[in-house]
Amino acid sequence: MKYVACFLSAVLLFTLVPLQQLFADIPLPEPTGKIILTVDGRITNKNLGERTVFDHAMLAKLDTFTIKTSTPWDVGISEFTGCRLSKLVAATEAQGTIMLVTALDGYEVAVPISDIEKYDPILAWAKNGNVMTIREKGPLWLIYPFDSNSELRGMEYSARSVWQIERIAFQ
Repeated sequence: MKYVACFLSAVLLFTLVPLQQLFADIPLPEPTGKIILTVDGRITNKNLGERTVFDHAMLAKLDTFTIKTSTPWDVGISEFTGCRLSKLVAATEAQGTIMLVTALDGYEVAVPISDIEKYDPILAWAKNGNVMTIREKGPLWLIYPFDSNSELRGMEYSARSVWQIERIAFQ
């Protein structure tokens, strides 16, 4: 009977408390490799002062997800592998309504947080099985599943699909 009570308590806990709240006090580790992404703004879980920095291994540990889609910049369908933005939001405990996504060249675009729930985009680090270099739009490229919804084929979403990402600020 004791085990049944423990099991039922655990089930109740996991159904009533979001995972983000369960792990809210677990700090993110510091990167051991080259930093490829800085996240700041309205975030709670930080690992370097007022921001969170990630190397490739840290992002891969959060999530590894693949999208097969065409893009406005490529011919045919490509396979993109990366971290779902929803996992990044949960890990950093980000809040707000807008993400300011900034590329290495200073290009910056405001991406509504609602895009994460609506389209499940990823921060891709690999294309067709190969890690993307800066020359190949890496180290990170915001990829929407363009083929899943005709709405994503417009200029608005092309502009949001930033490549060579270095920073995301939640507002």
